Amino acid sequence: MPYESRQAWIDSVRQAVDIVAVVGRHVSLKKKGRHWWGLCPFHAEKTPSFSVDAEQQLYYCFGCHQGGTVFTFLMHVEGREFRHVVESLAEEAGIPIPSDGQAPRDPYQRLRAVLEWTQEYFRENFGRHANVVKPYLQQRGTDAASVEKFQLGYAPDGWQGLIDRLKRRGVGLDEMVEAGVAVSRDQGGAYDRWRGRLMFPIWDNEGRVVAFGGRALGEGQQPKYLNSPETPLFHKGQLLYAGHLARPLWRKGKAALIVEGYFDVLACHQAGLGQAVAALGTALTDVHARYLARYCDEVDLLLDGDAAGQEAMRRAYLILAGAGLRVNRIVLPDGVKDPGEFIVRGGSKALLEAYQQKVPYVEAEIQRIGRMPGLMSPRGRAEAVKGLKPLVQAVKDPVEQAGYVELIARTLRVQPRILSQSLGVVQEVQHTIGKNRHNMEVTAFVKRSVPPLEVRLLLALKNHPDQIERVKRALPEWAQDPAIQFLLAVLQAGDAEGVAWDRADSRAESLWVAMGQYHEPDGGIPAIDDLVEAFERRETERRWQGLQERARQGDTSPELMEEIRRLSGRIAQMQVRKEG
Repeated sequence: MPYESRQAWIDSVRQAVDIVAVVGRHVSLKKKGRHWWGLCPFHAEKTPSFSVDAEQQLYYCFGCHQGGTVFTFLMHVEGREFRHVVESLAEEAGIPIPSDGQAPRDPYQRLRAVLEWTQEYFRENFGRHANVVKPYLQQRGTDAASVEKFQLGYAPDGWQGLIDRLKRRGVGLDEMVEAGVAVSRDQGGAYDRWRGRLMFPIWDNEGRVVAFGGRALGEGQQPKYLNSPETPLFHKGQLLYAGHLARPLWRKGKAALIVEGYFDVLACHQAGLGQAVAALGTALTDVHARYLARYCDEVDLLLDGDAAGQEAMRRAYLILAGAGLRVNRIVLPDGVKDPGEFIVRGGSKALLEAYQQKVPYVEAEIQRIGRMPGLMSPRGRAEAVKGLKPLVQAVKDPVEQAGYVELIARTLRVQPRILSQSLGVVQEVQHTIGKNRHNMEVTAFVKRSVPPLEVRLLLALKNHPDQIERVKRALPEWAQDPAIQFLLAVLQAGDAEGVAWDRADSRAESLWVAMGQYHEPDGGIPAIDDLVEAFERRETERRWQGLQERARQGDTSPELMEEIRRLSGRIAQMQVRKEG
């Protein structure tokens, strides 16, 4: 092998590929100066802020701060894994893929082939048995475009049809069982897992078939839905149905829409809500939430309105809010169970109208509880507060949290101060600053105008005062800010009461108050080095924006253009390090 290491091979692929040409497949680029510019594919924008540096082979968006190499671009825009991106670009560039194990092939290639052949079988039988499946789909309001988009199939009656087809492909029974498409018999042999069912292929995050779900069509046939078992390729707690179809819309700023099942997803996509996905026979998991948080800031819930659906929404909210996501609820009219039923009754337009009436989940729960009977008794109010407590506590934004406290207080007719204590949240922040200020009480909301990045770093340095001098050297401009200078002195002294607070300005006071009340969304303070790098990235971006403004005003000096190019490359490199 001519390469010293796998990394050397990867580097050779990156150097051989023209990042401008690759990005240009997805983004319309125009050259301005040394960079190529276009509208960012990762978020909605009207003015181009997405740049490609052909010399450094890097891209960066100054709007959403996505950046990296040609590999990371394709991973994000196409949702593919790193290894597959590198290998596909190597093939394009005519660079052989090492065969000595340094660039391993897919160990599950054979299983993937079995699943693809199974999908071919189901699709063929869908056409052959149209008289069985089409009346049912018409009853469910599913149109032909949805059938094609979701590649629906049919598993005919019979115990050996699929097995016989796969045997002709040279597939052994053990491979069929491992892929989850056949079931072993106790006495030996195997039989088809699905019979007489409408088949939904289930894809992984890269759009590859990894499993199937089958909907019973025969009367009395049980279970109603039968999914593939867990296999080396399919872990139901890690995938969302149609996630690979919805992800491009999430990247453009659409909130993810969580619905109950396959037909709900089809109904939403059919109505123009292509951001809809569903869990696969399991409750929403932490893995799902972390996956969604990579692409979205917000998630909408549209689950069944019965008691089970209410409980599922509550669990989903707590998991999603715990991942730092804002959560909304969509309420369907009384008597309507799910989106599929709603489309049959009122059409896609009615579903879109309901979607547009979404409200924050906590607000919807307060309204729902406010309509419950017996609420005005002391015990009823106490039970209502008990039920709302974890929901309000999960809200990260203190201003939003305070608004919910006020709404609950009005709904339940409870004094806000007593309610705040019962909910375990603080509506107002009261902090006594120093004896030299005559014990003056500073009362203020923890406002969103306080930069969380500064508060996080100050909190980290409070816990690790031995790192203060190092951070001052790394961030000299920040450390010279009068308010920061004052607070760093307080942290180094280790005694807030012994400090001359009468010399502090209002910004120092606000930051100190925020430090006493701030709640880190992920439950912990990030590493100091990560925060320092975040500061450096922010300041570099500010400098870049200032230079860009000068360029827009007519300054096209070579020195300015070179500095803009240098800062663009530095920001992109920072982003690559951030993504690890």
